[in-house]
Amino acid sequence: MPKYRGNYQHRPVHPKIYVWAHTGKAEIDYFQEFKQYLRSDLLMPKKKLCGTPQELMMKIIKWKHENICDEDGDQVWCIFDIDEFYKIDKKGLIASVKEAIKNNIKIAYINECFELWILLHFKQVTTAIKRGKGVENSIQKEYKKNKLGTFKKNNKVFNVLLPFQGAALANAKYVVKNYEKIDLEEKMSTKGNPSTSIHFLVEEINKHC
Repeated sequence: MPKYRGNYQHRPVHPKIYVWAHTGKAEIDYFQEFKQYLRSDLLMPKKKLCGTPQELMMKIIKWKHENICDEDGDQVWCIFDIDEFYKIDKKGLIASVKEAIKNNIKIAYINECFELWILLHFKQVTTAIKRGKGVENSIQKEYKKNKLGTFKKNNKVFNVLLPFQGAALANAKYVVKNYEKIDLEEKMSTKGNPSTSIHFLVEEINKHC
């Protein structure tokens, strides 16, 4: 039997996927381009400029309680780079993640930075990366090898990377195979560099949008 939002029986539920990021560029641009590619109103990229993932998660929890009914089947995802946040405030980050999960918010972390997700489109990455010129040069080498032009940090990349998305999913899953079994405290630490759970979000989008 189809579900309906509120008391309006003529409005069948079409579960949406809300993707929140705390930065204004790379991550949210990627999912905005994803939405345009799919031409889907079910993918809802949103951004809230916050200093830390912790601040973002607290704001998302409040927003979710005010705007989302779990019975409608909507998904809410929080995407963020680990960067220095784990080192600076390990307890605060872990506590925020646990609180977000408790409130049925899914976590799409990237350890260490979004450039890892880009690099995974071309190869498996099993040694630690660091944001900056090193990983950017590695991406540029792959761009050159595949005749993709010039890579520049914070440029839009979704359409360029789309033909390689299947490889990215496989390469990411080589390190993190099952979302439900992720030890997030370990994966967000230096031991978890490199790793990510963003591929589970991408799979959900492909499945439902």
